[in-house]
Amino acid sequence: MAEPKSKYKIAIVAPTCFYYQTALFRKMATHPRLDLIVYFCSDEALHALDAREMYSIDEDWGDETELLNGYQHKFLKNHSPRPSYLKWPFGLMNFSIWNEIRDNRPDVVVLMSWMNVTWWLAILACLRYKVPFLYMTDANVLRELGGPRWKRWIKALFLGSLVFNLATGFLCAGTANRRLYEIYGVPEEKLVPFAYSWGYETHLASWDELRPQRKQLRQDLGIVEGNTVILYCGRLSDEKSPLDLLQAYQLVESESTTLAIVGDGELRSALKIYANQNGLDSVRFLGFKNRNEIAKYYATADLLVLPSKRDTWGIVVSEALCYALPVIASDQVGAAHDLVHDGENGFVFPSGDVQALADRINQVIKLPIDQRNLMGSKSRERIEKWVGRDLIESLDQYLDWIYSGQPR
Repeated sequence: MAEPKSKYKIAIVAPTCFYYQTALFRKMATHPRLDLIVYFCSDEALHALDAREMYSIDEDWGDETELLNGYQHKFLKNHSPRPSYLKWPFGLMNFSIWNEIRDNRPDVVVLMSWMNVTWWLAILACLRYKVPFLYMTDANVLRELGGPRWKRWIKALFLGSLVFNLATGFLCAGTANRRLYEIYGVPEEKLVPFAYSWGYETHLASWDELRPQRKQLRQDLGIVEGNTVILYCGRLSDEKSPLDLLQAYQLVESESTTLAIVGDGELRSALKIYANQNGLDSVRFLGFKNRNEIAKYYATADLLVLPSKRDTWGIVVSEALCYALPVIASDQVGAAHDLVHDGENGFVFPSGDVQALADRINQVIKLPIDQRNLMGSKSRERIEKWVGRDLIESLDQYLDWIYSGQPR
């Protein structure tokens, strides 16, 4: 191994420019020892094409021009006949990634997936030109353990015995992500705590700004004064289990509640029909809201619920904590294992257990207001500690370890 370098050239290969990752890229670009370039395999998020497909709407996320400010980046041509990072396994075929790695010889390449042609080419290029590569994904152990045994066996061969053995390290998004690597045999010294700790400053500041306007915001939305507002925010799709939430809401033991559903997707019509047929008049379907609008919906809520059967992280959990909201999340939500502590700032319930979800909602809304506010303040404290970690420094130190060969 060579000596540690004074500055490291880092190339990140990203599916598209996700809004929740750009703050990380900007932060990395300001580090004195990191020379960063981000290669985007697709511009879908820039033009909100992914939002249109996932949410079945014709709206934008927000001002997407801001996604590219503050760091060096390059869009790679995608040669796929059906181009999209949402399509596996041939949705991304960015053949020029080979030339980029060959010609620029970064000190390390960070990959965000192993599921498309582009990633396989990047791995081969790294092996050919002896460039270390790291993984940074939000995949978690929860989905792996719940899948069919034959699929886990195939993954154990492909990931554990091959792909993960070739990787130099893993930037872990949280506890559930870390456990995924552990079950496939990745040794402890290759695991580095890293992702999902940036980009929340705007939300933290928005709550401070919107808190005095909370009463007016609720009036503007037509929410009955004194009602407890339960917020769902996300796609109306099967993996998010919004029907479980409607069924649990039927069991809520209070008439002074409003269920605010922010989001859109293929289940919208079915959910509206269910609500109408079952007399759920206090359910409000508010539709898709872009990044410039979403803050006021968090600010009007008293509680966030995320009942997903599959959710690698669940960014809405992190965001809700910024607005001092108690959170109820299923045990299949990655963020719940790091950011929701039972009885302290919310509850975690078994995915698919409607009665357990209803019990947790009842438990929170029956709390005296001062105790519920205390839960909210614990949420705020937890996210402030989460974003306050200097995880880029841990990457900096890991790169020194790679190049020095000294034990961590």
